[in-house]
Amino acid sequence: MADGVCVGPCNRHARAAWSAFLAAREAHADAVDRWVADGARGEPPPEPPMPVLQWRPGEPLHCGLCRETCRRALLLVDELAASLAARPGVVKAQTRWSRVKGTRPHGSMSGEGDVVHTVTGELLRLRREVARRLKLADQVPAGRSGVVRSRSVTWLVDKLDVLLALDGLTVLSSVEDEERAPVELGPVDWALAWESRLRRLVDDEPGQTHARCPGCGLRELEWQPRAGYYVCGNCSRHVGEAEAMEAVTQEAG
Repeated sequence: MADGVCVGPCNRHARAAWSAFLAAREAHADAVDRWVADGARGEPPPEPPMPVLQWRPGEPLHCGLCRETCRRALLLVDELAASLAARPGVVKAQTRWSRVKGTRPHGSMSGEGDVVHTVTGELLRLRREVARRLKLADQVPAGRSGVVRSRSVTWLVDKLDVLLALDGLTVLSSVEDEERAPVELGPVDWALAWESRLRRLVDDEPGQTHARCPGCGLRELEWQPRAGYYVCGNCSRHVGEAEAMEAVTQEAG
């Protein structure tokens, strides 16, 4: 893998192809060993072809595309979480029959309310870690209200350029499955993972687009949920959701 490449999701397909090549090369070495052990009869096992990969460089760690993708995803996570929290029944009021003696009545959360609570908690954890790494005297607000979430998103977006330059910055997240052990995600992957999950919960996933690829002109754009943009199936160009919508509008009118 090339040095100085973007560590964000824009290079995910290239990293997967490179990992597959390395695995194939190891399998080839084992096959050659067996071929030699059997007397080297016949033709040796063919070597796996070297993949032709296009890597986006980091600036210094993340490219401009991943930086803007993260900015958009963070703002959208806040918007989607607010939309989910506003749904009827997400926060259920307790009745006097469910009250425990000696305690104050309070609301209980549905499964969707738990999701909003979780994403807000992880967001605050990311904010604390960024403040610690940057040695900032940041007072993280108490609680996990919508106001706290929105202000924390604004705080992170304001410092996005510098936080994406922090080597090894991760978030311990339960976005994939709250029943399993949390996983560590980089800030861009974390924001995209939560965007994808919240989009599914509010039925707001981008569908198929009829936009032409600005690179090759073909209608081969497919949405990549964990990347946050469309990818052309013909030339692999990355196209944002807003850019695709604008292309459709311009062509229609």
